[in-house]
Amino acid sequence: VRARAAVLVAAILGIVIFVVVLRMTAEPERVVRDFLAQAAAGDYAAAHAHFSAPLKLVQSLEPFSAAVQANSMFFNVTDLSFNQRSIDQAGAELSGTVTLESGTVVAATFSLVRENDSWKLIEYHIGS
Repeated sequence: VRARAAVLVAAILGIVIFVVVLRMTAEPERVVRDFLAQAAAGDYAAAHAHFSAPLKLVQSLEPFSAAVQANSMFFNVTDLSFNQRSIDQAGAELSGTVTLESGTVVAATFSLVRENDSWKLIEYHIGS
């Protein structure tokens, strides 16, 4: 009976932790989804607005726009799934896969930081 109770408590604790992390990463996930949708729609300025100040220094609007145009297939996403999520005071990281319009599934990682009370991308990788 104790073993069953311990397993039940562990399962409940796991579910609670999962739900808490899911809720805490909901806003960073929304930012990622908006970023991808805006880039796919050709609204490069709106997508670029999701960049943190350090990322904007590395990739200004014009090179970002050119990169999206040259690699548009990576931004035409039909599904987004995160199997790893982490969040702390330094930021959030969402890792998983994106399903491209072509049906191809590729790995994706998005790192975000809090900047002026908003979540902003500090780094992202789609595909290899």
